[in-house]
Amino acid sequence: MAAQRVEQARQAEARKVSRRSFMRVSAFAGLTLALGAFSAFFLGFFNLRSPQGFGRPVTVPKIQIPEPGAEPVRITEGKFWLVNLDGNEGDVLDQGGTGGLLALYWKCPHLGCTVPWRGDFDGAEVAFPGVQGWFRCPCHGSTYSRAGVRVFGPAPRPLDTFLLTTNPDGSVTVNTRGLTLGGGAVPNPKRAVPYSG
Repeated sequence: MAAQRVEQARQAEARKVSRRSFMRVSAFAGLTLALGAFSAFFLGFFNLRSPQGFGRPVTVPKIQIPEPGAEPVRITEGKFWLVNLDGNEGDVLDQGGTGGLLALYWKCPHLGCTVPWRGDFDGAEVAFPGVQGWFRCPCHGSTYSRAGVRVFGPAPRPLDTFLLTTNPDGSVTVNTRGLTLGGGAVPNPKRAVPYSG
């Protein structure tokens, strides 16, 4: 009986974790978690955001569609700018296009900042003197033409566009799930959809 109690006590002692072992395991686990969290945070700055289609179709009534060459209209519901390019204005980098409507996603492809339209911004600051009105990222200065073409700054490509269709009543429907990355084989100005309103 006494031998059995001694054996049980020895087994219980063997199962106990020493304070030193517990502290060692706890410190290692804490260090691993902290290093993992820091790495994820740090690497997030180097990851260029890959936008994903996120919404549903948004219908813009005819009354909200800008005239050709007029300032872009911000469509908050769909997170895009609606631009009506004038066929005569062309694009600052001569990429072509005949005018029409573009739905530009308002997030900068650099780090995802919201890009506002700056009607007062002078193109002389980005080597385009005499051209007034640009999309300009407030975070790192990436600058885009009315067609969303990048002309200055760290952004890796032009503004992304959404698929857009015209409706018989003069309204347009923008599919915010149909995101097309800026640039590529078809430049933004050539993506414009003809619109007669």
